[in-house]
Amino acid sequence: MSTSALLLSYIRDFWYAILPTACIVYFLSVHYQSGLNKIPGPWLRSISVLPRMLSVHKGMSQEDDLLLHKRYGKIVRLAPNLVSISDLSVINDIYGIGTKFQKSPFYELSQAHDDEGLIPDPFILTNKELHSRMKRNASNAYSLNGLVQMEPWIEPVTERLIEKLRLFAANGEAVDFGTMLANYFMDGVFALTFGRDFNYLDRGDVLEISKMMAIASWYMAVFGQTTRSFQFRIFKPLIAMWAFRSLTGQGEKDMAQLAAGEVENARERTSEEGPMTFLQRLLLNQKSNTKLLHDREIMTHAFGNITAGSDTTATAMRSIVYHVLKNPDVYAKLRSEIRDANLSLPVSFAQAHALLYLGFVIKEGMRVHPSVGMLLARMVPAEGAQLCGYQISGGVEVGLNPWVLHRNSEIYTDPDRFWPDRWSPSVSDEGRLREMNRAFFSFGHGSHTCSGRWISIMEMTKLIPTLLLHFDMELVDGGKTYGFDNYWFMMQEGLSVKFTSRTRDGV
Repeated sequence: MSTSALLLSYIRDFWYAILPTACIVYFLSVHYQSGLNKIPGPWLRSISVLPRMLSVHKGMSQEDDLLLHKRYGKIVRLAPNLVSISDLSVINDIYGIGTKFQKSPFYELSQAHDDEGLIPDPFILTNKELHSRMKRNASNAYSLNGLVQMEPWIEPVTERLIEKLRLFAANGEAVDFGTMLANYFMDGVFALTFGRDFNYLDRGDVLEISKMMAIASWYMAVFGQTTRSFQFRIFKPLIAMWAFRSLTGQGEKDMAQLAAGEVENARERTSEEGPMTFLQRLLLNQKSNTKLLHDREIMTHAFGNITAGSDTTATAMRSIVYHVLKNPDVYAKLRSEIRDANLSLPVSFAQAHALLYLGFVIKEGMRVHPSVGMLLARMVPAEGAQLCGYQISGGVEVGLNPWVLHRNSEIYTDPDRFWPDRWSPSVSDEGRLREMNRAFFSFGHGSHTCSGRWISIMEMTKLIPTLLLHFDMELVDGGKTYGFDNYWFMMQEGLSVKFTSRTRDGV
């Protein structure tokens, strides 16, 4: 009998012993891989990715992560090759300028391709040289000076929002304000970027962008836990096709047509005087150095504003509105500051940005409900790294979770409480403020800090005073319908608000 035949006979006769033995050997090898057996965490999570996938699939993984950190400490093994850290001392090691930690394969699921290949999106780029060049070439479009030139484009969108809310107020109707905010910020970012919008406020999600982002967020969150598995790479196209099956594709065609037309229109403008869209600014940058800024990169920046900027800003604004209206003392203080400030209409960013308590409210709203509720995952470099007293081998996926970090009681006193005054120098000393600001993770950290953060801040800083100058606001049924799911992006629903008009001029 040949050796292979003998082996098959042996397996056939003793499979009942071989199979469990093989499983035990496999699970032990997974548990001890890369020396991660020393990292605290549940045993089951150290041998299988399924508990992590199930936690994410439920849509509340941030609570599971928070409980695990409370039980096991500042470093926890969430899955066989995934480690979560809540220790602020390592934030620069992982995310700082010059770090060797690269973005993990988790981000590969958001990659997009065109006829020329991979679209160079800074959100997913691991090529540091290209990432740095793209951010540098668009930096003046995202700067405060760039905001001043873009600001007038959002005023007509805000006027339409106010008129729409006046109709609801006149009829005494409650408003699905969460959805309305999503539509407002979609119109707003289109206007700032291209100089016109698709009237989402009246027509809804006509380009299917919000629908696409919701599906993509779920797809990325759940299946992103298995990006390193061979099996997943085989089935990835089929899973993606199934996940996005409900999209018609018409929105993508409309956006492509819009892009082509707006690029040509914007090329005709060469003056830097007066209102300027984001796209016009990038084209002027290209004109000054055509070799450094390519058309594909311009469109990537422009549509990055829309796909990533509108939903995350709406998420932040929903959190602010909900928490302000749930806390009457905060609402009264904010309303008084705004109405006593003698603001002109339309409210300018320069005027509103000077309101200190408004700034505290916006920051606190983004702290208690960051737009991202999962790890900003990075890969440990080949030589390994010392993190939280543990030697972590190269190739291990690590990261900090904004939700968990923002609830670190060593940094934020009473972290579950919505308390804007914590950001005031008269309440928190200089050392505490420095620590809180360093831990504020809503826009990321280091070289991958969100480029569009000032656009988001400008939109919210202008909108909140505008609303409170025109209306009194209250939650319907105390906000009982408000809730959210966490599929990396933490999008809420059920923000029902009743508006009462003040006077026509809002004073």
